[in-house]
Amino acid sequence: MDQSATSLNDKLRQLKERSGLSLRAIAREMGYSQASSIQRYFSADYPETGLPANFISKLLAVLPGKGEPAITRDEILALADGSVAEIQKKIPDLPKSGVPIVGEVAAGLWMEAALFETENSIESTVSYDIRFPAQAQYVVRVRGESLNRIAGNGDLLLCVDYLAAGIELKENDLVLVERSRDEGMTIERTAKRLVNLNGQSELMPESDDPRFQETIVFREGDADHTEVKIKAKIVMVFKPL
Repeated sequence: MDQSATSLNDKLRQLKERSGLSLRAIAREMGYSQASSIQRYFSADYPETGLPANFISKLLAVLPGKGEPAITRDEILALADGSVAEIQKKIPDLPKSGVPIVGEVAAGLWMEAALFETENSIESTVSYDIRFPAQAQYVVRVRGESLNRIAGNGDLLLCVDYLAAGIELKENDLVLVERSRDEGMTIERTAKRLVNLNGQSELMPESDDPRFQETIVFREGDADHTEVKIKAKIVMVFKPL
């Protein structure tokens, strides 16, 4: 086997282990639904001596800052096949400030709709994801245990307004959901896993708490079910120290 290919595999595997993320978690944060979408790049049989620019660009949105010591952008760029300049062209010019926190996600908590519309946003320490337009991104803070399989109380979720970003939702995506009642006067904001069961879309819980085990049937465009709306795709979970 070519020594340079072995070296590439070792470096990528070591970065994965250092990040503390599984292959499936890395794939999800890169925007893929399955680990198999990126598995070949992590295989010792991968024949190339460098990784393609589009893969590197997505990896730059996931690994830097994770692990101990923290993974750097230069470590990711060093794995590239081709010039760094080619990769940098694929990275949009995003704000240097953190993505704004616009509210909370807490299942079972109903609030007046106006509070969501007038809520003052504050800057977070979460960086913008290079895969999506800056104006389509925002952060919400988790309150309670309604997402405890993936995020705990106080954790931050980076959300992308999928309509504004022009992306399609896929099965197994984690999504931010709003439900309204009282003719839209009160709103509940929660997060669910989007799955397809028996030909229909369902929003499944991501909690071990028995209070939050409700499954929601989602019928996009159905006038009789306008009280349930998917607002955004959740692309990353951050756990503040």
